[in-house]
Amino acid sequence: MPPFIAPLIAFTYAEPAVAALAVITLILLVFCVMLSLRIGRLTRGGDGLSLEGTIKALGQRTSALEAYARKNQVTVTDMERRLVRAVQGVALERFDPFQQQGGQQSFAVALLNETGDGVVISGIHSRDQVRVYAKPIQKFASERELSEEEERAVSRAKKNVQQ
Repeated sequence: MPPFIAPLIAFTYAEPAVAALAVITLILLVFCVMLSLRIGRLTRGGDGLSLEGTIKALGQRTSALEAYARKNQVTVTDMERRLVRAVQGVALERFDPFQQQGGQQSFAVALLNETGDGVVISGIHSRDQVRVYAKPIQKFASERELSEEEERAVSRAKKNVQQ
């Protein structure tokens, strides 16, 4: 035992408060060493990077993801704007315009977008010819008079748009 330990032990028996402070100091010293080791492991990182480098890298990735999200939002907004104008409601109505002819070779097809704008195209088939007509549709109605078959085609196309 080193020569300075014996007087220290004798002094601690004489002063219990000093002994208590010595124990508390020892405990705090051990705690500081353990904390220092933990901080060292944390800042070293799993792949040799420092904690600061890891935080900086995560910040850069976050910035890149935010830029990507902004770009995607612009794309989605443009797609939504264009989708309103796209044909979304299609309906075909087949019919026989003349009593003596069968097979429902004539047709009316309605092609409408989300706001009800588009066209209804009719093809009237007879024995020796086919006549095709197109009528504009705005807000699910036409300025021109529609036949029953054209009305049904527009009505069914409207239901398809609203689903």
